[in-house]
Amino acid sequence: MGVYARFKRNPDGFRALVELLETTPPSRRQRMIEVGMDEDPHYTELALKYVLNFKDIINLPDVELAEVMAKAPSRSLAYALNGQSEDVIKKFLRNSPNNIAAEIRDYLAINVGPREIGGAQIKVITIARELERKGLVRTKIIPAAV
Repeated sequence: MGVYARFKRNPDGFRALVELLETTPPSRRQRMIEVGMDEDPHYTELALKYVLNFKDIINLPDVELAEVMAKAPSRSLAYALNGQSEDVIKKFLRNSPNNIAAEIRDYLAINVGPREIGGAQIKVITIARELERKGLVRTKIIPAAV
């Protein structure tokens, strides 16, 4: 029995696989993708088509980004933005309430490492995915059945 068999059997399995790939650290994610490509390349490629990454969050329309900003903790947003261009940071700040924008600016002053940045980006992606399930974010909508 293959690794992906449990995802294929469950009606919500495809969504679970996509969300697992989104929330797995990059090194482990790559290993999961390799195993999946050996087992079922079509299913794996289809799942990867729907995986959200932080670049997808950056490119959300302002209204959808504002929804994510309203739900995400300021610290996570700031850490996720660490190392991004000034234009990206300005876009996020423009789409957040003034008090949250001030908190984000404060947290941006803190020097954080790649682990914290990656973890914060995963948290923001998880929040965006929750909003996608509610219909508030329309980027990379995972189909009900595959």
